[in-house]
Order: sequence, then C-alpha cells, then structure tokens
Amino acid sequence: MANFYASKEWVILLPPDVPDVKKATEDLSRCISLLAGITEGIVQKAPLVLDAHAPVPEGTTHTIVLASDGSGAERNGFYWRVSPERIEIHGESSRGLCNGIYSFLAALGISWPEIGQEILPSPQVANLRVFPFSSGSGIDEGIFEPSGYNGSDTAAAPWRRLVPAGLKEAKAILKKADVFVQWAARRRYDALIFPMSIFASRSGRKKLDELQCLAAEYGISLEAGGRELSSMVPRNMFLLHRDYFRMDGGHRKKDFHFCPTNPGAMNVIGKEGRRLFCSAPQVRVFHLWPDRGSGSLWCSCPTCRAFTPAEQNRIAVNAVADVLSGIRSDARITFFEKSGENGNLPVRENLFRFEKLPDEREYR
Repeated sequence: MANFYASKEWVILLPPDVPDVKKATEDLSRCISLLAGITEGIVQKAPLVLDAHAPVPEGTTHTIVLASDGSGAERNGFYWRVSPERIEIHGESSRGLCNGIYSFLAALGISWPEIGQEILPSPQVANLRVFPFSSGSGIDEGIFEPSGYNGSDTAAAPWRRLVPAGLKEAKAILKKADVFVQWAARRRYDALIFPMSIFASRSGRKKLDELQCLAAEYGISLEAGGRELSSMVPRNMFLLHRDYFRMDGGHRKKDFHFCPTNPGAMNVIGKEGRRLFCSAPQVRVFHLWPDRGSGSLWCSCPTCRAFTPAEQNRIAVNAVADVLSGIRSDARITFFEKSGENGNLPVRENLFRFEKLPDEREYR
C-alpha cells in the first residue's frame, strides 16, 4: 500500500493557465501542513505553490504536480497517482482537477462530514508523519456516485449534484454561502441546484449571484429547479380555474401536477415558464421533477385517460421544453421517468431523462 510522507518538504506545481483551481490548491497546501503537524518540535511550513511553467527551485525533491487537459467545465473526470517523491493529480478540466485534489485528500483520510467539520486521520508512523492511502494502488480513477446529466451532449464522469431539502433549507444555505460552497467543493459536488422561485425574486437573485461567484472559484455550476414541475401551473389558480388541474375520482385536485391536455393550463405554462427561465439567464440546466411520491398521480379527465401517467408527464415536460427552446438554445431541462415507463411519446431535443434523482438532504 502506498504511503504519504507529510513531513517531507513538498512543493506544489500549478500551471498558471488553469482557472478555478486556486482555492482548492490552497486547501491542498493547508491540509498537508496540518498532516505534517509538529515534527521534532518544528512546525511544518505549508507547501509552496509555484508556477509549473517556471524552473523548479534548486534542491526541490518532493513535488505535487497539478495538470489539466483544458476541457470545458462540463468535463469533471480526473486521476491521480503517487510515488515516494512525486504526486500527479490530473483533471480533464479545472473542475476535474478540483475533484482530483479532494479525492487525493480524502484518500489520505481527511473528511468533511458536515459544514464546518474537518476530521484529520492519525499517522501510521507518528514521528515521521506517514499516512497510508485508503486506495491500495494509490490511484483513483475518478469514480463518482451516479447522478446524471452534466449539461453537455457528451457524457463525462457522472455529474454529482447537491439538492437542498426544500425552499426553507435553500434560503438557510444562502445565509452561509461561503462555508457551504467550500464544503460542497470538498465533497466533490459539481453543481448546486436552487429552487426557481429564488431566482425569480430580487433579493434571492442577489444572494444567488454572490453564491455563484464563490462557486465559480471551484468551477462548480449553479442550476435551477428540482421537484418543481407542479409550479408551472401555480396552485393559487385553483379557485378560478379548476379545470387546469388534475382530475381524480371525478373531482379536480390541486395537490399535484395539472391537466396536461387542457389548453388553458398549457397557456399558463407558457407564461410561467418564460417568467422563470428569463429570471435565471446564467443557468444552463433546469430541473423539473414531480413532487415526491406523486409520479403516478396525473389526470383522469376524459381526455387525459387516453394517456398513461408517464405519457402525461412527457406531454407536460415537452410543453415546458418548447417554452425554453424559444428563449434559450443553449439550455436544457431534466425530467424524471423510471426505466420502461416512457410510452410512445417522443421528447424534445432539449430534454434529458433522469431515471434516478439526486438525494436531497439538510446541510446544517
């Protein structure tokens, strides 16, 4: 098993033409310094971060070389490998390089289970500050948890998305944006998803702009939506336009979804979609998923009975996708559909299917 000797005088070499990696590189240097701790009564200095294109200082024997292919931010793959005197961390892009840095630190046993928490491992050999890698080979191939669409038409390493557990939680996160983004980067999330209603409010947009600037320092993307398909037909319209909403047992209900074959409901989707999409011009990926546990709760009116719940879902997301294509040609929408439930209705080119949704949780 490969080991890392933290007490050695490491130097980090970073190419100057790789953007959005400075923060992660500083974190790498800081963490190595913490692992080195105190050796023979001397506090170990943090490794220097030097220009990889400049000559290496004379006497340098232990180097950490950071590199990137220069691909776009939608590519997030990486690998790293170690030897006693040289470590290479390579990313497809600056986003991938950030992931590689934090994968390397995690393999040393450093973890960040919650915001504001940092757990350091104990060295294998205390006086030498030797730390074993959790990977037996010392090489991480960049395997991520499955999560889905990365915003491009070319598949990369699976994209990891972070979804706050509801609007209240999303607002709480915006109040601690700096520490939250730092934690998300350390946990190797590639994108942060916030409710579209926050983008649509003036105060929310201002806070999201601040968070986006912080996220950009790690190459993390900002996305909009979530379990918000029902929001395309606002619930407050139920009193005057019950026919816009789904029928269940002969009665109209406003709890989930709407009637996807009702012309009035489709007109509302057009207006509401334009309003919401135009409120988030910086977003390339929108998410419109059914409310939790409501995937099969669609309309049973005489017209809708001809379609399965999955087909009604496709009719609805196609309508929203048409709105987006008229506003933004570079943006996409994800929708949720279990494998084998698609029916015979094709979907628009700017739609991408999730068969599994990212996990939602609270971040305290």
